[in-house]
Amino acid sequence: MPSEISSTQYATRRKELLALVNQLRAVGAQSDLDLPRITVIGNQSAGKSSVVEAISGIKVPRDAGTCTRCPMECRLSSSSSPWSCRIFIRREYDKFGKPLDDVSETSFGNIITDKTKVEPMLRRAQVSVLNPEVPVARILSSTFDELKEWSEKSLETVPFSRNVIIVDLEGPGLTDLAFIDLPGLIQNAEADIVKLVEEMVSSHIKGNCLILVALPMTDDIENQKALRLARLEDPDGRRTIGVLTKPDMLGVGSTKALSLWLDVIEGRSRHQLTHGYYCTRQPDDAERSNPATAAKARETEIAFFRNTLPWSKSSHTDRFGTDNLTNNLSRLLVRIIDDSLPVIRSEAASLLEATCEELNRLPKALEEEPATHMLNLISAFAGQVQQYVKGGVHLTQLIHEHRDAYKDLKIAIRRTAPNFVPCLPKESRPAFPNCLEEEEDDLDGLTMSNEKRTFNLADMRLHISNSITRELPNNVPFEAKVALITNFQTTWPSAAEKCFSSVEKATMRLLLKMIDENFGRFDMLRANIRSLVYELVAKHRSSCQLFLDTALEAEVTPYTQNTPYLATGTDKWLSKYKSIRAEESVESGKTTSVDGVSVRPAIQKPTPQVKQNGTQVNGTAPSTPPTPAGFGTPIPFPFRKPDGTDSAKTSATTSQGASPFAPSSKDSSAAKAPSAIPNGVPAFDFSKPSTGGSSQTVPFWERPVATPPSSQSLASDVPTQLNSAGITLGNVTPATAGSGPSQEDVNDLLAALARCGFTGLTLEDLGKLHATDEYETELQVMAEVRGYFQVAYKRIIDNIPSFIDLRFVKALSKELQPFLITKFGLGNSSASERCAQYLAEDPVVVERRDELLARKTRLDKVQQELISFGLGELATG
Repeated sequence: MPSEISSTQYATRRKELLALVNQLRAVGAQSDLDLPRITVIGNQSAGKSSVVEAISGIKVPRDAGTCTRCPMECRLSSSSSPWSCRIFIRREYDKFGKPLDDVSETSFGNIITDKTKVEPMLRRAQVSVLNPEVPVARILSSTFDELKEWSEKSLETVPFSRNVIIVDLEGPGLTDLAFIDLPGLIQNAEADIVKLVEEMVSSHIKGNCLILVALPMTDDIENQKALRLARLEDPDGRRTIGVLTKPDMLGVGSTKALSLWLDVIEGRSRHQLTHGYYCTRQPDDAERSNPATAAKARETEIAFFRNTLPWSKSSHTDRFGTDNLTNNLSRLLVRIIDDSLPVIRSEAASLLEATCEELNRLPKALEEEPATHMLNLISAFAGQVQQYVKGGVHLTQLIHEHRDAYKDLKIAIRRTAPNFVPCLPKESRPAFPNCLEEEEDDLDGLTMSNEKRTFNLADMRLHISNSITRELPNNVPFEAKVALITNFQTTWPSAAEKCFSSVEKATMRLLLKMIDENFGRFDMLRANIRSLVYELVAKHRSSCQLFLDTALEAEVTPYTQNTPYLATGTDKWLSKYKSIRAEESVESGKTTSVDGVSVRPAIQKPTPQVKQNGTQVNGTAPSTPPTPAGFGTPIPFPFRKPDGTDSAKTSATTSQGASPFAPSSKDSSAAKAPSAIPNGVPAFDFSKPSTGGSSQTVPFWERPVATPPSSQSLASDVPTQLNSAGITLGNVTPATAGSGPSQEDVNDLLAALARCGFTGLTLEDLGKLHATDEYETELQVMAEVRGYFQVAYKRIIDNIPSFIDLRFVKALSKELQPFLITKFGLGNSSASERCAQYLAEDPVVVERRDELLARKTRLDKVQQELISFGLGELATG
């Protein structure tokens, strides 16, 4: 080897590049990056080992049969220092052939300075590679027989290994070069072993690799299996170099074979390669038995090609001899390394960034004590649930879903309002909103009177008639009102159950979602948390259901202390019903006699326009009257008399804390009303139309109904009062049905009434001027029941959601953390061991994370080596 090459700048650069690649390979970069390399392959007994010995200057094991059973990487470095050899083992795979996460090179034995000791040490290193369970120290001190026993034993378990023996050679006379020697391709062995070796060879010669194929000249080139494998990976022959061996085995008489091989060397055959073929001559068996120096072997080789035909006549003298092969291999490898460094730098940075991104997407490995980690997980989970229950700017989902359920409950309850229509079956039925005027802005659950089965005056008279037992005349049984009230509550339990179910489902959806988010990485823990949460939800559902049942049961018995609201609502509904009734009378042409004067019923005002399902319909909704009336009594005239007294005060009022439908002072002769509907009193079903009467009794509406004297006398006072104020009865009679009084007329009338002493009146109060109706009692019951519905409706739509929120939602979130801590026994002595089982991660995730961490470690080292070499910047990760 020309010594002057080592002293040139090129030689220095070559050393640096080879050292860099060797260092990258030492940290396992070849697992992630396609590092430049030279790989020597060939059939068994193709002379491959002889070529390796010639290039490296050392002897390798040569036993009968398979010699090399694992890859051997040779690193040659020229140096002025004395010759030395160090052997390493790089374990990249486990005993099952699976890649290891942590790749490292470990030293095997001490530094060798005697070339004769290299071959025995390589034998020991191969035994160590094939028997990883045997301690290295024992292998280093074992006898030759023990080595042989281990080697034969491993043939049954690990016939070949992908782990690498590294031979690091340094000294004068060496060319800066690195190559990998693979086991020879075998043919006479079991099929699985043959396939194993072929797969090993194919995997090493892929990508950025120069393939050095040893081809014995004693065999036809067409029969060379190694060359066929090279062509599969390098079909164009751009990366393949042929090295012809055993030229001295061709006799002088083999002229045809000699001519064919000379054509191959000089590029005249069809088996052309970009980098061509080289021919070397290595010592035969006799020469090896008399050890000679490497220099002496090279002199013999040169003399052979100079003096032997047809080689001596070839014009391609640079294609003969080991030195020419070695120098060209070194030059090609350095060029490939130099060209590949920018790509290596870019790929390393990109791969490191991608690795870090994938790592960030995976959960981090647990570092704290299992029980502590479990407690932290449960606490965080329970805290998040409480935040959702409490609500916040970004935590509105649960509360919004609950509000939707409560709104549906409100609509469902409101739709159960009694659909009383103050007219007879044969009379026309004006469509009006089943609400008061002040409620028209809230359209949730609003229905029109023509949208469902109605309950008219005839139905009410029949219902009252069927409910009468021992009452005196002109007294409505309390049970009749209770039956009507109980009837509209029939569907309340199902509406409350539907509401509760919706809240429970929304809460459970959120809980399951948060369980997946907080415990999703631990399959066993997530399954147990889900089971326990279902148990806790069921517990609080049962507890809350008791409160809901109690609230619904309480509604069965009519009761309220909110008597002002009840009385006001009743009065408003009575005024509304009378107004609608009056409109019916006008449209039918009826007149009423007041103090012998014929008066047509007044109309309060034009019917308000309410939009229902996109259609404008007419309705009437009077505003708040001044003085509420008591239940069970005729509605008194509510106007203040000139003497300053209020006739409404003479009416009976509901006692404090008593049922608002208990008999009044006027009904004192009636029996005390029971708390529930007595047997034999039918409850009217709003879903069924009235049959109109009974064939065995005279219908109630055909009997004369006495008008309460007090109400009639009060009504008869009105014309007198108005006449004394200078107002004729003609002023209170509208011109035509459907037209309302002008605002000026209304103001004049109210002013005149004020002069008469009736102050504080509104347009709605004028409805009280209507003459006494023969269905006054029925209208009164309608108004009382409808007014009480409003009280119960507002109460139940608040109570049910309040109980659900307090006794289910809040109670569940409050008990969640202590419940889970108790169930998992986090305070017990065995908690840590038990929690470790719960916190066992998915093996696939663990394996992937370990792979990524190992790759990141390798790539970090690669980046550091590149930076030390003067290339690239460290990728952010």
